[in-house]
Amino acid sequence: MGWNNKPSGFTALALKDAEQHVKKITAEVLQQVVIRSPVMDGEFRASHKVTLDSPDNSYQKDFDDSGAATLSEGLKVAAAARFGGLIYIQTNSPYGMALENGHSRQAPNGVYALSFQYVCEKYK
Repeated sequence: MGWNNKPSGFTALALKDAEQHVKKITAEVLQQVVIRSPVMDGEFRASHKVTLDSPDNSYQKDFDDSGAATLSEGLKVAAAARFGGLIYIQTNSPYGMALENGHSRQAPNGVYALSFQYVCEKYK
């Protein structure tokens, strides 16, 4: 009597599903961060970046009022994410910490913490 479905096939399927889930969650967190970002001139919204395996501590001033370009760039990086790897969603904006600590009427409770909490609650 043999296997109808080999265990190795199940492992590959489970890994594929896990990677898709990781990419979906990364996309949702990034989307929440972008949406929750206060917008004065679009600089903070453009500062969010996604990196794999290690953070990128550089900062390049850019502008993205809608957040569409920021989200698109982040999703391109997230598409290469692998289950078990590290994914960083970050900002190196000079005033990012102040905004996270409530120094904006548009985001009085911050951006990153709320985005993380929202996605955690969604997938509880």
